[in-house]
Amino acid sequence: RGGWWLLLLLLLGFHPACGQCPEQCQCVRTAQVECSGASITAVPSPIPANAMTLQIINTRITELGEASFGNASLLIGLRIEKNDLQRVSPDAFQHLPDLRYLSLASNKLQELPVQVFQPLGKLESLLLSSNQLLRVEPDHFAHLSNLKELQLHGNNLRELTEGLFDQLASLTKLNLARNNLDRLPPRAFERLPQLQVLRLYENQLRHIPAGAFDALPELQELGLHQNQLEMLSPELFVHNGNLQKLYLSNNLLTALPAGIFLPLRALSKITLHVNRLRDISPAAFGPMPNLRELWLYENELAALPAAVFSNLTQLQLLVLSKNQLRSLAPGAFRGLGELLELSLHSNALRRLDAGVLGGMPKLQNISLQNNRLQTLPRGFFTATPRLQHIQLHANNLESLPAGIFSPLAAVREVKLHNNSWRCDQAILPLRAWLEANPSKVGDSPPVCAQPAPLRGTPIAGLQQDQIPTARPSTPLPARPSQETLPSGPPTTLTATAVSQEEEEEEEGRGWWGLTRTQSTVVGAIIVLVCVALLCALVALVVYGCRKKSHVVLMRMKAPNEA
Repeated sequence: RGGWWLLLLLLLGFHPACGQCPEQCQCVRTAQVECSGASITAVPSPIPANAMTLQIINTRITELGEASFGNASLLIGLRIEKNDLQRVSPDAFQHLPDLRYLSLASNKLQELPVQVFQPLGKLESLLLSSNQLLRVEPDHFAHLSNLKELQLHGNNLRELTEGLFDQLASLTKLNLARNNLDRLPPRAFERLPQLQVLRLYENQLRHIPAGAFDALPELQELGLHQNQLEMLSPELFVHNGNLQKLYLSNNLLTALPAGIFLPLRALSKITLHVNRLRDISPAAFGPMPNLRELWLYENELAALPAAVFSNLTQLQLLVLSKNQLRSLAPGAFRGLGELLELSLHSNALRRLDAGVLGGMPKLQNISLQNNRLQTLPRGFFTATPRLQHIQLHANNLESLPAGIFSPLAAVREVKLHNNSWRCDQAILPLRAWLEANPSKVGDSPPVCAQPAPLRGTPIAGLQQDQIPTARPSTPLPARPSQETLPSGPPTTLTATAVSQEEEEEEEGRGWWGLTRTQSTVVGAIIVLVCVALLCALVALVVYGCRKKSHVVLMRMKAPNEA
């Protein structure tokens, strides 16, 4: 019975005291020991024999000597972080057979004895990050067959030795980020069949060897961002069907090989922003039913072909801002039935096709600011009735078609400021919408940019007598028949056009009240009669004076031939 009671006490954390708590440390139920402070220059002693976790943080300890923790053989977790630690004895971790977690992160270590981790056969997590390590050897990890997590990021590693991780068959997480690696051995990861997370970001990698990830069937996260990659092998991910997160941003990629992502059906996130991509092949993205986000901003894309994203049927966020897009194919976004947000701001778009937003019925947010748009086609938002936020500011818009926002019953915000609004008769539909929706334009309502006398005038506050009624410079269409005329009173623009036609008709009256056309016809008839009479007279003269000289006859014929 006494044994079971002791076991219960251990499980609940109430351990009988097995030694005093060291000075400058705190002992929680004597099983958890926490030591910190600049006055600590050596490992505190004695550590309670029944201590299970020990933390030594923010001290001035510079060295771990031989068997520094020999009297605490029950330790399962040891954190020695943010110290001045520069040296570790080869036998520093002797007599810690049950240690599962060891962190030496954020110290000043430049090297480690190759046998230092040999006694730690049960170790599952080893954190060596944020030190100054220049090199690690296969022998460092030769006895860590149970290791599942290895953190080496934030060091000065320049290369990975061949076979460095070959003994770590149980490893599931490997972090090599923020080092100075400029190449990878072709078979660096071939003995890591359980690896799920591999982070290589913020290095100097220019090339990934073909087949580098072939032996990683369980890989779920791969971080290659912030390197100097210029190209990717077409079959780089062919054996990574479980990959869920792929980070390729902040590299120098200019193209994506056709089909490179086809095997990645489980992918839920991919980042490709801040590269040099000039185009995207429609075959680049295969079916990815779990992909929710696609980041492509800050590339050099100039156009999007039709159906380029058609396989991404569950995509919710598509970011294409800060490219060089000048045109969008009418079906560029076909298949994106679940898309909620589309970012196209800061491109070079001048015009958009009326059907370019087709296929996105659930779209809620669209950003088109900082482009060169001069107008939008009629019915532009017909296919996106759920839009709530629209950014159209900082373009060259002069007017918008009447009723362009009518399909948007759910719209909450439309930003229209910093455009080239021309405040003439064409601005009337926008003025009416602004008057009816003053709360939807935010703190920067649109103002007139032209004509000069109205510059800076809020469009919503324009008075009818302020709006110029300039005569159109292009030919007006034929006046509609009485059957097609509207039943109500004519608009100002229609009345002006009718008056102009009447004035032109009055100005065109000719002789005897006839129109100009009628006068021309009458004049032509008179001229023909006169010519006929003259011809008859000449014929009589010629008939009567046949004997006159040939010269006289020719002189008389000359005017008729002219």
